[in-house]
Amino acid sequence: MNILYIVIACVLSGILYRLGGTSKGTKWRDLGCPTILMALVILLFGFKPQYWWLYLLFFGSSFGALTTYWDSLFGYDNFWFHGFMIGAAGLFLTTVVPWPIILVRIIVCTVGMGLWSKLISKDILEECGRGVFFIL
Repeated sequence: MNILYIVIACVLSGILYRLGGTSKGTKWRDLGCPTILMALVILLFGFKPQYWWLYLLFFGSSFGALTTYWDSLFGYDNFWFHGFMIGAAGLFLTTVVPWPIILVRIIVCTVGMGLWSKLISKDILEECGRGVFFIL
């Protein structure tokens, strides 16, 4: 059943990530993807109310990481660093999610988003894919 939840979350995140890249998307990506992942974390690992502030920090850092491709720092859209920072936002959840999962997510987001964006040139597919990697 957990795999089904993950697949559904990946599909929803891919759609929301793409919607955030459209002219009418505004904040679908920035608000939607962290919401989907937080719901998945709570579903898979349970809600721990004493750590409410860590959920908030995770949401805020994910939101911030999703709002930039770091072109102001690197001079171009750096999807590798974009993925790394998205994955690193999960560090706030190490008291809720086992830390090896967080480390794997950092690697998957960094390599997945960087390589996917390098290999895929169609905007719709590229953005949907990065949305899937956000969950994985």
